[in-house]
Amino acid sequence: MRITQSMLARLGIAQLGDQRNRLARTQEQAATGLRVNRPSDDPVDYRTILFLKDASSQTGRFLRSIDLARVRLRTTEEALSGAEDAVSRARALAVAAGSSTNRSPDARDALKTQVSQLFDEVASYANVRAPGGAYVFSGVASDQPAFTVTGGFAPGTTPTVTFTGEASAIEVEIDDGVYIEVTRDGQAAFQGTDDTFAALSRLWTAIDTDDETEIQASLTDIESAREHLVLERTILGGSDLKADSFEERLRLQEQNITSQVSFLEDADAFEVYSDLTAQEAALQAALQVNARLLQPTLLNYI
Repeated sequence: MRITQSMLARLGIAQLGDQRNRLARTQEQAATGLRVNRPSDDPVDYRTILFLKDASSQTGRFLRSIDLARVRLRTTEEALSGAEDAVSRARALAVAAGSSTNRSPDARDALKTQVSQLFDEVASYANVRAPGGAYVFSGVASDQPAFTVTGGFAPGTTPTVTFTGEASAIEVEIDDGVYIEVTRDGQAAFQGTDDTFAALSRLWTAIDTDDETEIQASLTDIESAREHLVLERTILGGSDLKADSFEERLRLQEQNITSQVSFLEDADAFEVYSDLTAQEAALQAALQVNARLLQPTLLNYI
């Protein structure tokens, strides 16, 4: 077969194009620092990288959920702790009210004032808001207060406390199919079997009527309410520990995924820059050869 000048030209141009493509790919690797920039670079590794990045995105989402959950957990725990402290002080007032040294009208008025203040304090904790404005004890109806208080303390009457939230706790997904409660059911926490508001109201009435038997009964109610608040805090603490455990595991998982992606995706800098130098030299040589092939004259054949 006769080799023509046009055949040599086409062959030279094709080889020059291949060399340019190889150089462009190496330049891209040098610029991005990545060995795999598109599916055609390595179809198998590219698919694996996409899978790992998707897993990393999911892990990051769960870690963000844990961070947000801690805000609710912290607010709820602080509110329960504050309410428990208020009830503990009410218990001390009940003990003082049962003492014979506090039977004077002035002493009883002072004790009643303190009890009503503690009642208001507990009501404030029961309607606490998390950063962002959500009422933590209102369940899924977190845009409205958990409790509504009507009326006040007066001889023969006490405030009426109505639960206006949703009797549920907010759950947050911290891993695939794994949930933790970041709030507590407000109705169960404050008005369940051990009604904190009722116990405080009973104490106020007992002091107002100077009824020693009722004072002792209210003391029992207050202690039961305090123990229930401690239980609620304990349950919430379990959620906090679970969040800590999963966060540690997820962060380790995130590090492992990042390492795997880096191993598959990142280019070897030394190898890339060595190839870049070699391919640039090869391209220059190819350009010189093609320049000679594409400019023959009759003198070349004499």
